[in-house]
Amino acid sequence: MSLKERLRGLSYCYREYQPAFVEMSAALPQIRFVEGLPTNLEKYLDPSYKTLIILDDIMTSHGNDKRITDLFSKGSHHRNISVIYILQNFFYGAKETRNITLNAHYIVLFRNPRDKSQVSSLARQMHPGQVKFMQEAFSDATRKPYGYLFIDLKPYTPEEYRLRTNIYPGEQQYVYLPK
Repeated sequence: MSLKERLRGLSYCYREYQPAFVEMSAALPQIRFVEGLPTNLEKYLDPSYKTLIILDDIMTSHGNDKRITDLFSKGSHHRNISVIYILQNFFYGAKETRNITLNAHYIVLFRNPRDKSQVSSLARQMHPGQVKFMQEAFSDATRKPYGYLFIDLKPYTPEEYRLRTNIYPGEQQYVYLPK
């Protein structure tokens, strides 16, 4: 079953309109585009079916919005919601950002030549005493254009599968383990 068939609710919350939204609408007719966040999320979301909410670059306008934190905690755990939060700065100084990142189940890191300290900070939190291991995993996973390090933080995920790359079907998946 394709993503299109499995998801009845798909909301894309954005800060700036993008022409690509027209193509996305054609490919996924059930997608709803919302500037910012819906004012009443409780009424907007129907827990009787799976919903994917994509929050695209709204951290500066909604970084202190407790509704986003609620989506990551109560929403994803109790309301049949999955949330993708697209950020340029993982450690953005907004008050709610830490709660959001602590409740994330998956993190996907892409190379940012401007700021490599974010990976080091995350490595110190996830692997104290083994920061170099995570930095090397990140460097290897992102050495190709559009390469990424996939971090799986689900509670039931075995430790040896926490850091991976190339997770899609047809790709040669790599798992990073400390030495």
